[in-house]
Amino acid sequence: MARRRHIATGCRTCSGRGYMISTENDQYARAQLCGCVSECADCGGSGTVFLENERGYRYLERCGTCGVVRLKVRRYNNAKIPSKFAGVLQSDDIDPRGQSQLDAMTYVKSFVDKYPEEKGFLLMGGPGLAKTRLAVGAIAELTLQKAVECVFTDFFFLLGDLREAYSAGIPENEIIGPLINAEILVIDEMGKGRSSEWEQNILDQLISKRYNSSKKTLVTTNYVARDSLPKKSRNNTEVLEDRVGERIASRLYEMCAPLFIEGSDYRKGD
Repeated sequence: MARRRHIATGCRTCSGRGYMISTENDQYARAQLCGCVSECADCGGSGTVFLENERGYRYLERCGTCGVVRLKVRRYNNAKIPSKFAGVLQSDDIDPRGQSQLDAMTYVKSFVDKYPEEKGFLLMGGPGLAKTRLAVGAIAELTLQKAVECVFTDFFFLLGDLREAYSAGIPENEIIGPLINAEILVIDEMGKGRSSEWEQNILDQLISKRYNSSKKTLVTTNYVARDSLPKKSRNNTEVLEDRVGERIASRLYEMCAPLFIEGSDYRKGD
């Protein structure tokens, strides 16, 4: 049986993590295996080893030394994390501005630490309040710490990908299927767009199928829930229910912990 060892904790290149994060791709952040993993002596760098059971049968298994690190790197790279947020690997890297943002950060951190016990979350509030950073921080941690399968998608860009797929004769399910099946899906900028019937149908597919299969979903939006507004403001303010429809909003509120964030725009500085 293969000898079980650990990744070299004293590696100066990766600080014992077994990987480094690169943003050279521009669009997506990439995790790269460190040499202390890729040159693993137990598996020869293949990531798998042959073991033998008590009956003498040999079988292939993930390398006990580097296999888990390889899986974490693969899960991180498949998550399509935007390069801009590559360094946000801890949800507490953000300096909170106000109690609502601190509450949101606390929930996000709890979601990661207790996964899969907590519900997903719905981050609502104006632009520049670090909603995307929090959501991406959650899946970065989950992929690299726990090897959870996660996928990030910007809803507006998803619609563009679907239009391109239609033009190329690619079935819609090839684009939407991986999002429906992912263990955790981040939908960024929900409600952005024209809110056409087609857009509503796409969103309904995503939410309804994930709802029915009890999949964890993390959502960010610049729109707020109707109930979060004072009654006198509800008739003249566009809310999430107006953008995605009552049915989708109702399912979101059941699937996710609604977290309303207030504060000043980070992008504008202090």
